Amino acid sequence: MVSLPVCGAFVGRAAELAALQDAYGEPTVHTVLVGGEAGIGKSRLVAEFGTRLGARTAVLSGRCPEFGAKGVAFTPFVAVMRALLRDQGVEALAALLPAKPALARWLPELAARSGAAEIDTDRIRLFGEILTVLEQCSMNRPLVVVLEDLHWADESGLELLAFLVANIAEGDLFLVGTYRPADSGPLRKLVAGLRRDLGVRLLSPAPLTRHEVGRQLAALRGRESEPGTIGRIFERSKGIPLFVEALCPAPEDTPAELSELLLGHLSDLPDQTASVLRLAAAAGSPVRHAPLAAASDLAEDALTAALHQLIDQQLLVPTDTGYQFRHVLIRDAVYDGLLPAERKRLHSSLSRALAVLRMQEPDECPSGELAYHAYAAGELPLALEASWEAATEAENVGAHRVRVRYLDQVLESWERVPEAASRVDADRIDVVEAVVAACYRGGVVERGIAAADEALTVIDAATDPERAARLHYYRAGLRNQSSGGGEGDLLAALAYLPSDRPTLLRGEVLAELAAARVFSGAAAAAENDARAAVEVAEGLRSAPNADDTSSVMATPCAPEEAAGADAASAWPRSSVFRDDRRARALAARAYAYLGLATADRPEAAMAHFEQAHAIAKSAHDPGTLLTVVLWESALLVSAGADEAAIAAIQQGLRAAHETYRFAEAAPILLVKWAQALTALGRWNEALELIDESLTAQLTPLSTAALLLCHARIMLARGDEEAAATSAATAQPLLGDRRWARQYQIQLHTVQTEIAHAAGNPQRAAEIGAATLSADDLAAHHHEAWALAEAIARTRRAPLVLDSVTAKLPVTSAVDTAYRNSCHALGSGRPADWVTAVSSWRALGRPYELARSLLESGDAELAAGDRAAARGALRSVLALTDELAAVPLAEQARQLADRAGIDLAQSGNRPATTSRADTAGLTPRELDVLRLVATGASNRQIAAELFISANTAGVHVSRILAKLCASSRTEAAATARKRGLLVADG
Repeated sequence: MVSLPVCGAFVGRAAELAALQDAYGEPTVHTVLVGGEAGIGKSRLVAEFGTRLGARTAVLSGRCPEFGAKGVAFTPFVAVMRALLRDQGVEALAALLPAKPALARWLPELAARSGAAEIDTDRIRLFGEILTVLEQCSMNRPLVVVLEDLHWADESGLELLAFLVANIAEGDLFLVGTYRPADSGPLRKLVAGLRRDLGVRLLSPAPLTRHEVGRQLAALRGRESEPGTIGRIFERSKGIPLFVEALCPAPEDTPAELSELLLGHLSDLPDQTASVLRLAAAAGSPVRHAPLAAASDLAEDALTAALHQLIDQQLLVPTDTGYQFRHVLIRDAVYDGLLPAERKRLHSSLSRALAVLRMQEPDECPSGELAYHAYAAGELPLALEASWEAATEAENVGAHRVRVRYLDQVLESWERVPEAASRVDADRIDVVEAVVAACYRGGVVERGIAAADEALTVIDAATDPERAARLHYYRAGLRNQSSGGGEGDLLAALAYLPSDRPTLLRGEVLAELAAARVFSGAAAAAENDARAAVEVAEGLRSAPNADDTSSVMATPCAPEEAAGADAASAWPRSSVFRDDRRARALAARAYAYLGLATADRPEAAMAHFEQAHAIAKSAHDPGTLLTVVLWESALLVSAGADEAAIAAIQQGLRAAHETYRFAEAAPILLVKWAQALTALGRWNEALELIDESLTAQLTPLSTAALLLCHARIMLARGDEEAAATSAATAQPLLGDRRWARQYQIQLHTVQTEIAHAAGNPQRAAEIGAATLSADDLAAHHHEAWALAEAIARTRRAPLVLDSVTAKLPVTSAVDTAYRNSCHALGSGRPADWVTAVSSWRALGRPYELARSLLESGDAELAAGDRAAARGALRSVLALTDELAAVPLAEQARQLADRAGIDLAQSGNRPATTSRADTAGLTPRELDVLRLVATGASNRQIAAELFISANTAGVHVSRILAKLCASSRTEAAATARKRGLLVADG
């Protein structure tokens, strides 16, 4: 019998292996994705890499099954977690996690030890627990996690992969993934995004060279091959190692297809052995032993003998729980060689076996696997029931996109299955509504809108107004995600919900309507909606047992959402605590929106946000707290309360770190932080924050906003080229999207100032006036006032300016300061400049203060008050010295020179002190170094300094390089010797 030859030697790939090892040794790199076509040797390369790791390094592997994208959520990660459980033990794992951990859904042993996962466990908590376990285990010994065949990963698995890549903080945790670019599907978009991540390397093994094919043949045959043979096999295999192996025994044969080549080695298998191989091919790779044995018609001894033979011939490889094909192309060749009737029979055997095993050990037999084989076998009733159960399982672990797929399978089979409703205990409309809800939570926009459209045409809104309202609410959210606008749906939902019956759904609709109207500039209507939402939420909080048939705020695993049924009939009274928590979350958001709606009354707005904070904390809902902080910081920055904004932002960033929401919550908070630092004149801090943040994965809007802060600072410091570059980079990121309007106005303000600084005030005025004539400025009046002042400084277009500013609302101290500056620029009177100077001084904004003082000095000179002018210009120099705003300082000196004013200070200037040696470390790196010296991990450093964990890792790597240290311990020792651990001041 001829076995498929296997090359034991590792041939070629020296460059790829070196690149993988280099990435592993680089502290800032935590992920490598190896992409290449089937048979190129991705798994062999990764396996060789694993053998060359140190003895202390643990390697854990998980593989996506070939039906992965159509099967079970998170399959490779479940395998990794189960391997860790076996390695560490349940007690060690439980010690790393809270009571009732989300991971208990994957690990029954953990559920028995720490309690079953809470019903309302969210997806981020599950992801955070997985990251915690991996990082903590890697701190005891280096850990490499290998994820094979990611092109077959389900959507939720890819979301988890993206989360891990974005949040890995510790250098001893390393991810390696393999995938086929041509078959990657949803993975392509993720890989494209990861290319920008400095912690990720992409590796693409090239085909073997002619020489390397010769070395592989020599290893396979145990002797050198003839040059002609090497040439023929090289040409026919195209340098693909698996094809070289297949061609090795008979290089003269010319089968039409590769499958014939691979199947040629299987023709001599005994019938029983071949039957097991065919069954394994139908099961997919990998396959667990239990379903394979249950589906086989062989006796145990015969099955064992057949499996031994398949393993000996290098067709199957044993795993911890079963077997996998040595290469998936072998599986494909076997499966593709089956007749349709034969495939159907094998899938039927597997589905029946899985159905029995599922009753015995449900945790070991996911419904998705059963659904896959039942559909392939044409057993639609069983497939429908299994898909419905799989949808519930997907919802339980927050796999919303996977849930959509299974629910769609239910709908596709509905008309072909007798009594489908009784099989799943739900009507078809219930399933459609469940699709809408899952799409809403999973961001599946087009499918969700289509399902909502279908449901709304089917239901009778007159007899079931609550369901109609819920569907409109979901469709509003989906349309908002597609930039389509959902206000019409929210109004329709509200019309179905009577005001005398304050349900949670009504409160949610009112809150979202308030938010929509705030951002469209309808503040009065927004305030009314927010107050009504507060009233509903407070009523529900005081009467948690009130009859509330809304399921809109139910958690992902709530049973009523799976069927779209009313909460009153499907949600037990033991949920009172959860209902109260949802009511608190609603109240917190409603108060936050009320704060935004009353922004023109700062004291009232701040009072509303204080209540929002207090309620969000009491709800123990980090997502809601982050929402409150985000909008509060935006309000504080626009109101000029920059120090308070920074305090709120840091609170939000700390909460984001603690709950593993940094990647999703941080971008806007970092933007507001940079804006506050820029306004306060803490420009070095702002530039460092911008530099750190722009290395992270940011949305285009957040990137543009940070670039605009950078442009303002660079322009004020005299680097017009850098300012222009940042503004030009920001412009395409903003586009003409309506929701980016406030930043588009900011961009035009920067462009106006750049043109003015370049000596072209007319062009500057034209740029600004084009925007100032728009009809939506009242909705963005904070940004419009800054633009108006920039135009006023050009001393051009006074008529346009006056007509616009007369209509602009003034709702904050910052608006007032800009209005005072505009008025003073127009009048030129010293008294008006005194008012403007006082406004900026009260706000603590030194650059705007310095510019106003410069204008004030000029006005005082024109009025003949040289002493007042001298005092103003001296103040300008003091401020600009701190800011390093060279152009403004130069303007002050030129004005003084023209007037013959001596700006030298009388008395002795304080002696300047030379700065201690910092070894080339920046202030931020010194902060990081001090924390490194305390033994803090990257994640602890990140939380303390309000930066991302990846950024903390980058800082640590730079510190080690600058101190020529090989470890954190050595860096700390060097720092102590050189006195680098003492903070300034």
